[in-house]
Amino acid sequence: MKVKLFLQIILILSILVISGVFYYSFIIDKKNKTSKSEEIDKEINIALDDKISNELINIEYNSVDDDGNIYYINAKRAIVQNDDTKKNIIELEGVISFIDIKNKGIINVYSDNAIYDKLNHNTSFFKNVKIEYLNNSIFAENLDLLFTEKISKIYNNVSLKNKNLIVETDRILIDMVAGDIKLDMMNKNEKVNLRTNYEFIN
Repeated sequence: MKVKLFLQIILILSILVISGVFYYSFIIDKKNKTSKSEEIDKEINIALDDKISNELINIEYNSVDDDGNIYYINAKRAIVQNDDTKKNIIELEGVISFIDIKNKGIINVYSDNAIYDKLNHNTSFFKNVKIEYLNNSIFAENLDLLFTEKISKIYNNVSLKNKNLIVETDRILIDMVAGDIKLDMMNKNEKVNLRTNYEFIN
């Protein structure tokens, strides 16, 4: 009888030990792994939040400068960096803009991307830039719209087209006060290429 009781006690203790080992090995360990995984995910999310403060859809900005020029810009997507040194810099995608130069005409701008400064409204358009101004279509890779200098600089693979001619140049400058267009070559020894419906001029 004592032997039987002893065996029963041994069996119960064995079951308890096995249950304890199982609980610690699978349940507690799984909880710890889950907790660690959640902490890692939280750290990743915090890191992402540190990089990107806001992501906005279909955003637009409007402004008027001291000369009465009206500036409007719209983007399908905008990203604001969560960095004190960059908090006024907006990264834009799918950009449409216009600048109404007082008494001179409207400049329409289209580009894949742009960087916009909320403080001074300076904007750098890039990738597949198209500008429409005074019945001219201008194509380029870059346009710097500089309100602080009152000038627009168009550069990189620049071509100007209208119904009468095609112009290829290194750079086009638009005076945002007078509204004048200036064609410019980086190398002063080179000349602007101009093709008309009647002849080729170099």
